[in-house]
Amino acid sequence: MHSLRRAAAFTGTEIFSPFILATVLLIGVPASTGPGWVWQAVVGVVAVVVIPWGLSLYMAHTGRVSDRFIYHRKQRYVFYGISLISIAAGTAILLIAPAAAATKSIIIVMLLAILIIALVNFRLKASAHAGMSAIFGMVIPGLFGPWWVLLSLVVHASVCWSRWYLKKHTVPEIAVGTLIGVLLGAGHLWFASSL
Repeated sequence: MHSLRRAAAFTGTEIFSPFILATVLLIGVPASTGPGWVWQAVVGVVAVVVIPWGLSLYMAHTGRVSDRFIYHRKQRYVFYGISLISIAAGTAILLIAPAAAATKSIIIVMLLAILIIALVNFRLKASAHAGMSAIFGMVIPGLFGPWWVLLSLVVHASVCWSRWYLKKHTVPEIAVGTLIGVLLGAGHLWFASSL
């Protein structure tokens, strides 16, 4: 039974990591907008996933942080600062260029997510895992249909449980991350539905 719980925790934390879920959204949203989506997805994935994930791995490998998910709250400031610059640059490119409105919306959501979580981090280590899985859970059914709600709930529950089970976050930290994600995901859906 213990190995089953460890496997479930691995799935919630690694397979459904914020970087993986963000990649799905940053490809799925532009792909749903029609022709010319590939360059938009590449800009979003590089700015939001490749650079921050690479930074996280580099910082962990060089011992600047505890691990690639940067467990200790005070170690997150440099990561958040550089990640914000990367995501802001990607956002600027997509806002200036003739990108689809839904693509612009999802990258703004990513920028706001990291900004809000970074600001909350001064007081509480909000779970970025829970935040991104909540955004994923709000946006994916909007892209692919309401029956995807079930998958989204499983993903979010798995992520939240795994972060708690692995003792990476407390229930309030997970709840705050979830709230941030739900609000940002709902904002994207509202904007996308008004197009």
